[in-house]
This record gives sequence, structure tokens and C-alpha cells, in this order.
Amino acid sequence: MQASTQSTTQSAQKRRKMTIEEVLRWTIRDELPKRRDDQPIRGPMPPAMHAMWRAGVFGGPIDNWSREPGMPLAMGDPHPDAITIEAHLQVLGETLQLAAAGSAACPLDLSAYPIQTELRGKANLEVLISAALHATPAWLMTCAIRGSRPDVGGGIEVEAVKSDNGKITLWRTITTPCGEGPDGKPWFASHDEIATSKGDARDTGLFCKLKFTRTGAEVVEEQLRYAFWHAALAYLVPALQFLTSIEVLPPKSSAAPWIEPQEEDRAPLPNLRPRRHIEPTNRRAAGRKALPLRASPVRKIDPRDWRPASERTA
Repeated sequence: MQASTQSTTQSAQKRRKMTIEEVLRWTIRDELPKRRDDQPIRGPMPPAMHAMWRAGVFGGPIDNWSREPGMPLAMGDPHPDAITIEAHLQVLGETLQLAAAGSAACPLDLSAYPIQTELRGKANLEVLISAALHATPAWLMTCAIRGSRPDVGGGIEVEAVKSDNGKITLWRTITTPCGEGPDGKPWFASHDEIATSKGDARDTGLFCKLKFTRTGAEVVEEQLRYAFWHAALAYLVPALQFLTSIEVLPPKSSAAPWIEPQEEDRAPLPNLRPRRHIEPTNRRAAGRKALPLRASPVRKIDPRDWRPASERTA
């Protein structure tokens, strides 16, 4: 009993610690491609002929006959933990597809994600949720292969309407009198026209029209897509705690990057250049020029004491 407990403890200590994003990337990109399900049909060996024609005896494809698909056989079979992770992904994907169609309850919890649903405008929230649920399994695969996460931009974006020449079009509101009402007050009708005269800085009646380049429905759609992707990662963490070689950690990505964006700390790359070994006797600063010689001190001679060279004495 003690030996089995010790072996279990040692195996738990040997497990690698990886985030759920790294686990899915390792499974989908590194391990599952090793699986080889495309076994050729085995039949009687035909007479000696070219390998291309021999491959097409049973009607199979003959393109790339010299290179087999997938990873080489020397890579071995997929890791058993990768097969287990794939099974959990398939079950979760089928459940999400049923939930998107309304045939099952969604197992993901979105209560911790501050989605700005009030920005959707007239868009139907149930349709947006169903579309995000339907695309979540595909986003799990895509982000695992790319090593990224679903894009989440900023808020609603607008820009000024421009004319054909690429400049911003200015408008002016024109007010026209339309008679009087029953109470004797004048009536006015107003419409907008393109300002032919730009006026000066005192003309406060000019304005430009705006158009949406990023609507509120698009913002909510991207937030729902990211929230379902992150909730699926959090859902898989407790389900994958019994792997033999990996200890799955919670997601590294932020739960709501549109509220509190987090920048990843990137460690500097190590210097891989070999260090030069300089002997202590030959140590000299590289590229340093020799210092110029110091000038001799200036001798101050009083003109009254100066004598020509012929009259000087030692």
C-alpha cells in the first residue's frame, strides 16, 4: 500500500505543468497528426511495374505516391493523454452544437464575463449567442493551432463621411418659413444641404455626418465569441486533471480583455553568441586609440632676463 502511494506521488511530481492553451496546442498540433488512419488496401502483389501504376491498381489516388501523409512513422503514435483530450473535445463540441440548436443546455458559465449586451441595438441577443456557441468548437481548434486567441477590438467606431475627392463633406441646415399655426406662431421646415460656402470660424451652423465602421452588434458578437472560448477552456480544466503526464493549469488569457487589457511580459531573448576568451596578458580595450603625448609645460620667461643664444652661459 505504501509503495503504491509513493509511486502515485512520484508520478504526480513528474507531471509537467501547462496551461490549458498550451495543452490544446500540444494535443492538436503536435500529437494528433501522428495518427495514421489512411491504411491502404492490401491485395495481391501485381507484376513488377512502376510504383505509380502499382499504387493505382485498386483505384486509389496516385499523386504524391513517394510521400505518405501525416508525420513520419518514426514519430510514433499519439500520446495517450492526447487521445483523452481529443475525446473530451469531441464531447464538448457535440454538446455545444446541440445547445446552439436549442436541443440541450449549455454547460458553459458566462456569469463571470461582463459582456456589454446593451450595445447590440436592435440585434437579437439569442441569435448572437447561438452563433457564438456554434462557432466555439472551431475557435478552440483554430486558436490551438495558431497559438492565439479570438480577436476583441475596442468599442464602437465612427468616421466622417467623405466626398469623392477624399475630403470631409460639410453640411448646413437650411430653415424655411412655412406660414403660421392656429395659435399664430410661425412654422418652419428644415432640411440639410451640402455647404457650398465654408464660411469662417464664426459660422457655427456647419457640421459633418458620421457613419459607423464598427457597430455595437459587432462589438457584442466579438465579446460573446471570446467569452464562450474562454469559458470552454475553463470548463476543460477540471475535466483534464487526471492525465498521466500533464498537470493542466487555468487559462492564461484574461477573462475580459475589453475591460482590463493585460500585456504579456516577454522575457528578453538569451544571447547565444559565444563569448571571446581573452588572455589576461593580452587584455586591451578594442578600438581604443592611444592617448596623445602631453605637451611640455610652458616656461614663463621675463623679457628683461632674455639673452640671445650667443650670450647665454651654462
